[in-house]
Amino acid sequence: MFDRLPLPSQFDRTIVAGGTVAGLAGGPILVVLLGLMIAGTISVAEMVFYLAAAVVLAGALGAVLIKNIVHASLALIATLLGVAGIYLLLLTEFLALVQILVYGGGVIILLLFALMMTNAQDDPIVQDGTQKPFAFGVAALIGGVFIAALLDAQWGSPTAAVVPFRDFGMRLFRDFSVPVIIVAILLDIAFTGAFVNARRAEAEDGEGRS
Repeated sequence: MFDRLPLPSQFDRTIVAGGTVAGLAGGPILVVLLGLMIAGTISVAEMVFYLAAAVVLAGALGAVLIKNIVHASLALIATLLGVAGIYLLLLTEFLALVQILVYGGGVIILLLFALMMTNAQDDPIVQDGTQKPFAFGVAALIGGVFIAALLDAQWGSPTAAVVPFRDFGMRLFRDFSVPVIIVAILLDIAFTGAFVNARRAEAEDGEGRS
């Protein structure tokens, strides 16, 4: 369907079409939110939250439903940017910056490199599997936990809490140094495994040609 769009070959038709659909769907939402803000029904912070939530939901659906891994990764980046916007509303600028630099940049790039180096396009595409009921059960469980936490939360007025950088650094690099190291090791193992598999595939192709 996207190949029939009258666009130059240099443009990715899926990205252009997805951006157009997102703009057409997000335009009315933005107009409604602006109207509610002008009427005094919601505040500016609430409007930004609803916009960020819409970006998160749209990106999450795109990351799950889109079959092309590059396009799915771009949708996942949109989700991470929306989460960063919510972090800004919570007055946690550092977490928003880490969300963009580490997850929006490093993890997505690592994912794309690992998939490209393992020649994932040569593997058979599985349209359905026996893990779907288990996945629905896990999703329902996580959704129930989120709903229970939402209903049980004590919502108060947001107040800024300034944390000194010295205390933050001590907590990050002393108390939580082990989780940070474990995550770094896991990412290094994933990238190393992708590199080894890619070299093995190249060696097998060379032997087959000879």
